[in-house]
This record gives sequence, structure tokens and C-alpha cells, in this order.
Amino acid sequence: MHVGFVGTGNMGLPMAKNLVKAGHQLMVYDRRIEATAPLEEMGATRAPDLPSLGRAVRVTLLSLPDAPVVEAVVLGSTASEGLVGGARPGDVIFDLSTVGPESTRRLAERAGQRGVRLIDAPVSGSVSGAEAGTLAVMIGAEAEFARQFEPVFRAIGASIFHLGEVGKGNILKLLNNYVALSNQAALCEAMALADRLGIPRQTVGEVIARSSGASFILERKLEALVARDYRPGFFVDLAFKDLGLGLELARQAGAAAAVGEEAWRLYGRAREAGLGKLDSSGVLGLLEPPRPPVATP
Repeated sequence: MHVGFVGTGNMGLPMAKNLVKAGHQLMVYDRRIEATAPLEEMGATRAPDLPSLGRAVRVTLLSLPDAPVVEAVVLGSTASEGLVGGARPGDVIFDLSTVGPESTRRLAERAGQRGVRLIDAPVSGSVSGAEAGTLAVMIGAEAEFARQFEPVFRAIGASIFHLGEVGKGNILKLLNNYVALSNQAALCEAMALADRLGIPRQTVGEVIARSSGASFILERKLEALVARDYRPGFFVDLAFKDLGLGLELARQAGAAAAVGEEAWRLYGRAREAGLGKLDSSGVLGLLEPPRPPVATP
């Protein structure tokens, strides 16, 4: 299938690579030229601009940081035209980004005025899942329509969910991140407490992993937490953004969200401390006790 892909960052690049590996003909675009170079080496074509990509393909995937960027890519901005500037009626855009359902519904309506169908299809499973092609994909469309694109989604994900209507994919992704990021906040607090009590992080992780506190977050991040390695896979900034979107859903629905609110504040404190570009587990750097200085000989 001839596929367009916009946004080749931490998550987008490995997903796009898997599309090429699966035999799809890929046209890519990222505002940073160097970001698409690895894909071009694999045989992908770089579009000179978004309208050109829109003209060349009938289905495009987006992997972008937030709703304003998604809107600018789809509809264009004061500085440039967007995908719909070159798209034809009947073209489809799947947005793999994590954004709020209302922004997606509004954008889908505006794209629909040009005959373009925009569907939310956020993914979950971290960078390692993107590399392995084992992501969960939550598609805001009915199965009968989405199944024609099954070869595309099977190249990037192992679990494909058809959720019936635009916006439902976003809702499920935000619920997932609400749980995962709240769990991570609790895990980091527990690790910081263990530091103060003299229990090694490795021991804490091994015990919890075989007990009722086990989680995907612990499984994926224990090695990095033990090494105090907070190099980014998923930024603190993005954790703060996603939890904020989840809390907005709760406010709109009149639902309780006390745990998420506390976790959101913790990520906010980490951002204020200058840790926003660390991995989201880098909130532990805010909580851990100072390490004693190493004596110099």
C-alpha cells in the first residue's frame, strides 16, 4: 500500500520503519530534514511539503506531539498549507497522536468539508513497542471501514481495537495513560522511599514484579530506574499533557479523578524543576534523596 507518514520522532520513526519493512511504499514528511534520513536510506521518499504528500497518497498516518500541531499539519497554518491542500475527496488520515477527543472531532468535521476522512488511531506500548511492532492501536472507526487498512496497522501493532466512532480512540488512550502514568508516579514515590530506607531499587523491583504491585511500567522501566537513567522515551512534558487531557475528560463527565490529579501535580513539579525533557520516569529525579558527594583522592 502507498502510505504517507508525517512526524518521525521517537515514536514515529520506528513505526515508519516497520511500514517499510512490511513492504509498504512510504512517503514521509517531517519539518526536520534529518529526521527522515533513516527512512530515505530504507527506500522511503521524502515529500517536499505537506500538500505534495497529500496529492501523492490516499492514506496518511500522523504521529505528532499535540492538537495544535495536528491541526496545522492537516489544515495548514499562516506559514504553509496542510495535507488537505493536496488531498482528494475520499482520502483518509489516521492520527496516531495522543490528543483530546473534542479536538479530533472538530478537526474531522473540518477535514470532512474537503471530502477527507480524519480518524483517531492513537497507539500505546512505548518506544520499544514501536520498534518491535507490538503496539496497541485504538481506532475511532467502525471495523468494516478500518479493516481495509489492516495491513498498515498490522505493521505497527499487535493489538488492534475498532471503537466505532471518531474520538473513542482518543478516549481509550487517555484512560490508558491515566492509569499508566498514575502507576508510574506511585512507583517512583515507592523507589524514592526505598532509597531513604536503604533498600536497593533492584530488590524493590524484583519483589514487586512478583507480587500484586506488578505492572507494565515496572517491567519496562526497572533497569533504567536502577541505573538512574532518565533518557527520554516519553517526556515528562508529554506525561503532564496527557494526564491533563484525561483530567479534562473527568471534569466534563463529572467523574472523580483524585489520584490522577495528584500524579499530574507531580509531573508538573518535575517540569517546573527543569525535568520536562527527561523520560516521564524522570520524576524520580525530583523525589530521590541527594546522593553523597564522591570523595576525591
